[in-house]
Amino acid sequence: MKVGIVGTGNMGSKYIKKFDILGLDAVLIDLDPKKLAEYPDKFSKYTDIDEAIKKEDISHLFIATDPRSHIPLAKKALERGINVMVEKPPSIDPSELEEAVDFAEKKGGVLSVSEIELRANTVRNLEIDTEVNGVEAYRLNLGRGYINPFFDLAWHDLYIMSYLFGDFTIKKVKDKGDIFEVEGETKNNSFFLQVAWSHEFLRREWLLKTEKGDITLNFAEDKIIYPDGTVKDKDGVDKLELMIKQFLKEPSFESSFRAINILKEFSKFTV
Repeated sequence: MKVGIVGTGNMGSKYIKKFDILGLDAVLIDLDPKKLAEYPDKFSKYTDIDEAIKKEDISHLFIATDPRSHIPLAKKALERGINVMVEKPPSIDPSELEEAVDFAEKKGGVLSVSEIELRANTVRNLEIDTEVNGVEAYRLNLGRGYINPFFDLAWHDLYIMSYLFGDFTIKKVKDKGDIFEVEGETKNNSFFLQVAWSHEFLRREWLLKTEKGDITLNFAEDKIIYPDGTVKDKDGVDKLELMIKQFLKEPSFESSFRAINILKEFSKFTV
């Protein structure tokens, strides 16, 4: 099996390390030859995606570039029936992603969206035996990303929200500069989400409000703290490695369908 990665920067470099650990034959694609030169010559390297997918027998391609380039790049691979996973957010426009999903189905490939946090101990091993009445969530980062934190950081929390509680509706978005506050609701509960770039401290945490007390999901330390004090510590499973293996074994459109719904909610707000 031969895999490819487009974009060898911050996130792309993490994929490459996992490809090496998993013993995968990997093709590296980046417009910048200087970035490619940083990697061993055992990897095939290209500055042109068209040349790479023409010359190399790639079965699965990962794309970790600026979100605005995700779908155009993905379609080049999907045209050849290659399964593609794009980093989040997959697009800014829900109609663009919907069209790409239709295109993938016609070409016999699969288009998926990275949902790395679903593979975290915090989500995989979560046990809820009582009704969750509300969610208070924080994703306050120290660094920066390609686009504003509403479209970037909030993405993680919203696909988790969709996975755990089903479809949701965003009711309000407050733009406070580098800090955004999002209020919304699912079928059975409401949620408040605060996200920020370049924050003074790191906080990646959810508080699930129940009659028994708060269930704390600490994404920074990948652990769960239940109201009675029971702690489910990180179990040692690498979430990126697990996501890659699952995509290679059983690629699915499920994440793209969730992403389309998220983008439709995003499109209600201009921020």
